[in-house]
Amino acid sequence: MKRPAASDFPELQRVLAGYLHEDFAEEHGTPSAALRAFGEDADPGERDRFTTEVQLFLERTAALDFIEVCKLVEVLGCRWTPPSREALAEVLTAGADAGPDSRKL
Repeated sequence: MKRPAASDFPELQRVLAGYLHEDFAEEHGTPSAALRAFGEDADPGERDRFTTEVQLFLERTAALDFIEVCKLVEVLGCRWTPPSREALAEVLTAGADAGPDSRKL
């Protein structure tokens, strides 16, 4: 199986770079709040593409060492360092579930 590359996840890269950038803590407080902001800003097509890519990302990185996953997340533009694979999956999945009326995060 081919190693995943940042170019495999254009929507994920757009969202992570746009919402989990170096100022996300000042702007949003938490990674979950940053991705909730994405969910509120995005149209249904953007949310659908993000959800699809989150699933693909989680599937394609499941067998990688977590250090490699963190490196890929950083290449995708994310400036949050996830403390664990589970925390990363939880934030990404919750972000994928966020929408204009979402209050889950």
